[in-house]
Parts: sequence; C-alpha cells; structure tokens
Amino acid sequence: MDISRRGFVRDALGTAAALAGLAGIGGASAGDAAEREDDYYRRLVQANDAGLRSYFEPVRGSAQRFGARGVGEAVDALAGAYCAPESTYFESQVLLTMLEAEADKLLAAQHADGTIDSGNLYSPPDTGFVVQTVCLALAVLQRMRLPQLSSVNKKLGRFVLAAGEALSTGGIHTPNHRWVVCSALAQLNSLFPSAKYTNRIDDWLGEGVFCDADGQFEERSTGIYSRVVDNALITMARLLDRPALLELVRRNLAMTMFYMHPNGELETVGSRRQDQTMDAWISNYYLQYRYMAIKDRNGQFAAVARLAEQIGLDHAEAKIPLIEFLEEPLYCEKLPNAEPLPLDYERFFRNSALSRIRRGDVSATVYGGSDWPLGVASGLASNSTFFSFRKGKAVLESVRMIPNFFSEGSFRSAGMKLDGKRYLLHQDMQVPYYQPLPKHLRNPQGDYALTPAGNRFWSKLNFTGRPKSNIQTLQQKVSVTENAGTFELAFDVGGHDRVPVTIELTFRRNGQLEGIELGATRPNLYFLRQGTGRFRVGNDVIMFGPGQADHEMIRMEEEFYDTRQGPSQPDRYRVYITGFTPFRKTLTIG
Repeated sequence: MDISRRGFVRDALGTAAALAGLAGIGGASAGDAAEREDDYYRRLVQANDAGLRSYFEPVRGSAQRFGARGVGEAVDALAGAYCAPESTYFESQVLLTMLEAEADKLLAAQHADGTIDSGNLYSPPDTGFVVQTVCLALAVLQRMRLPQLSSVNKKLGRFVLAAGEALSTGGIHTPNHRWVVCSALAQLNSLFPSAKYTNRIDDWLGEGVFCDADGQFEERSTGIYSRVVDNALITMARLLDRPALLELVRRNLAMTMFYMHPNGELETVGSRRQDQTMDAWISNYYLQYRYMAIKDRNGQFAAVARLAEQIGLDHAEAKIPLIEFLEEPLYCEKLPNAEPLPLDYERFFRNSALSRIRRGDVSATVYGGSDWPLGVASGLASNSTFFSFRKGKAVLESVRMIPNFFSEGSFRSAGMKLDGKRYLLHQDMQVPYYQPLPKHLRNPQGDYALTPAGNRFWSKLNFTGRPKSNIQTLQQKVSVTENAGTFELAFDVGGHDRVPVTIELTFRRNGQLEGIELGATRPNLYFLRQGTGRFRVGNDVIMFGPGQADHEMIRMEEEFYDTRQGPSQPDRYRVYITGFTPFRKTLTIG
C-alpha cells in the first residue's frame, strides 16, 4: 500500500471548536460498510478512528494515557489515523497538534539517561517497550515527507535517540526483556543506523534464544510473553535481515495452535509468569500469525489469523495497532487460503509436562509441570491446577487437590509421565522435625541465619545445618485417562491415616450447578455429597462425580487466598469433594 496516496482526503480541522466536535464525526456509509466487510485493514482504520474519540475528552483521555507506555500507544493511534488515507482524520491539523503534545509528554517523562519510569524506575526494558511503539509511528510519519511533520518528527527522534543510549548500555529483569530491547534497537537502527545498536543486539543474541523442542520459550507464557518474544524476533528478522530468527517464531506459533480452545481462548496453566491464571485469547497473536502466514504461504496460520479477525475487534484484550499495517507493507497483502485447523488431537508437550486434548467442542488440559520452586521475589509458584475441561460454553477451569498436611499447600505434581493411555502425576510431601544443632554450628547468643523451613515458614533457627528426624511423608498420586472426550481422574493418597483431603472443582459463573448442596458447617461453600453433579450452560452440560463429602475442613487460605497464586476469583463457582486418607477415588468428568 502506498502510504502517500490521497484517497479519502479530509478537510483540515484546526480550531479549538473543531476539537470538541471531532468525536461526533460519523463513519462510513452502509454501502461502504458492505464493501469493507471482508477487509480487515479497513476495519482496523474504523476501529482506530473510533478509539481516538477518548483522546478528545480531556479528563478521560488523560487518564487512559497515564504513563509513558500509554503516551506511546497514543502516538501510534494518532499517527495511524493521520497517515492512513482511509481515516476520517487523514492529515488532520488537530491530530498533528495532539501528536506534538504527546511528543512533548514523552520528552518530559524521559530521564537524563534516556530511560522512563513505567512501574519500574529508570527502566531500560520499559523504555524499550515505548521505543517499539514510537519508532513505528516515526517510521510512518517520516515516509509521509510532509513539511508540517518536521517538528513532531524531530521531537520523536530526540526521544528515541536518547532512549537508544540507555538501551545500548542498560540491563534487564526478565528473559523476554532481552528481545524487547533488541527489537527496539533494531527499529532505532533502521531509522538512525549505528554500530552501537547492532553490537548491543549481538551481545544479547549471543546468549541464545531458548525455544524447546515443543516450540515453547523459557517463560512458557502463552498469555503474554511468548507473543512479545515472537513480535521481537519478527522485527529483528525483517529489519536486520536475519531470517533464521523466524524459525523460532514458526515453532512457537505451530505449538500455540494446540494450546487454543474451540472459542479462541488460550491455555495458560503452564505459564511461569503472572498469566498462569489469566484469561488470554489467540487474537493477541494476530499480527504474528498474519505475518508468518503471508510470508510462508501457511494455510493453517492463515486460518488462525482469520479466527483472530472474527473475535479480535470485539475483544477487550485484542488491540491490533493500525500503525503496524502502515509500517510493514506485508501485513496489507492478502492472506493465503485457509487450511483446516486440527479439531481432534492429543498432544503431549513433554518439556512442559502438559497435554492438550481436543475432541471437537471438548477441550481438556492435563498439567504436571511443577519443576520450579516458589518464587521468593514474585510470589509465584507453578500452578496447582492439574486438570481443566471444556464442553462448548461450559467451562471447568480447574481441578485441584488440597491435603490438610502441615500447611504444605495444594498438590503440585513433580512432572508427568504417559503410561499407555494414562497420564501419571505424583508428589511426595515430606515434613521433618528438627534436632539440636551440631556443636560446631551453635551460637551462644542464639543469633542464627534467617532460613526457610520448606515451604511453610522462615525463622532464625538455622534450618540449613540442622539435623532432621521423624520425617512425615504424604504420598499423592493422580492418573488421568481419556476415553472419547470423557475423563477419569483416579486419586490415591496415603502414607498417613486420617489426613483430610479436598478435591476442588472451579467452574465459571456463567451457568447453573445441579446436584450439589451447601455445606452444613460451611454454608457459603458447595459440596457434591453423592451421585453426579452437573454444570449447565444452555445445551452444554459437564457431568462430574460420584460425590463424597466426609468433612468440611476447607482451608481458608486455599479457598479464598492461595499465597502462591494470589486471591481467588470471586466470579467462579467452587465445588468440593472430600475424604480422609487412605483416599482412593475415581472421579469421572465428561
């Protein structure tokens, strides 16, 4: 697409009165709408125009743009509308004035070292995220070659060049930050070529980009950071002419298709980041699937992009920037013909200890990936959900097991094996008692190092060097077997008698529960005491059982606030099945 063409030229809007009236300008006619029905680019233009209306309302607009990242997004949205001939606001003087104001905000937010604050202080990686957005806008604005853009281009150039000094020397926090910084430097280099940018990129890339045999990046963050990495790799590949980086993107996108539920939501249970309990959608990957579909003529990637188009514009989390289509001409090329996506499969991703099973409208996940410890800094541990199940619109988000054993918390499997058709999960909880310290480690003042006692608590008792005895062990085993979309979960918990065990089933609160009862001593909780329970959303029904409720000793911290996962979601139903060890039970879900 030629960005300088003058179709749909609009009158300049330069007065303060026009600013107040911009939000009320109408869109395309009904005939235009029909003509644009299958043109996703034009739909993006319309959505971008509609989104601009918030910026014309000073109070709400300023709130939405709080922080440098928000200002960068505003620059992208304004530049997209200003430069797109199909936009209502094409070459609008009012938008140019607003772009100048946003550029001034970026410069005002920038520290002397080139960084900005965005949650983190003086942060190179957060600066990198902003540079990514601003460089997109600057590249498109420069291509317009309009004298009236000279001032705003200089201001945006000043911002990104100063940021480039920080990105060329500054550090990072998380694995994906390396590639965000590299992507920003690649964009900077495309606008203002410099060896210091490419040398720094080579330093970071020299560490290697981890992508396992399944196609999973190290953070396993299907909801957030895998897309961030894919985007950064595509940017580096195309701007630095390093096509080998695209192979990692192909592998990750091919894997992510199998993490997709029938409605386009993504499975996030295996994430090592904060998205492990968040809702996420395939539409967040739209640009990456579209780019690789067109570049590789990949029909399955094209089918995912089409699905994202269907759900993306109406979904709150799916924000596809118009500016991307203006900056990279490939996005405006036609998608190849879509090929059918897999609807019936079982994929065991061994490196993540996660299996995805799909039988048409039935979608299930088995997870046994507790291969990492409690995160002291973030408070995150591996997700305690080991099974989830969907049938149409009925969603069983989580099955967890919670033994009341020395406050050790929920069952988290130490890996997962496939034995024939059974997935095997297990965890041995071991809790010791402690003996006196050896004489050579004793301190007469009793001043010892602050050390952890397993996952339960910390104390100045020097647990590290203290002998253990009377070790108590709880052995937990779960096997999951599928038969034509119905699943059997077999529980075997032993090692001690009379330990209370709880199975927790969490459903979305968009349907009705049947066959369950309120607790006798816990009237705010639901129990399946016997028989089969049902969760019904319209014609979609999940059956689960048989029930059992031998106790109502549900631990409050697990019920309402899991210290490893944060607060429980209030918009969910939770149903409990309980018993005592030795606990052997088979639960059928289908």
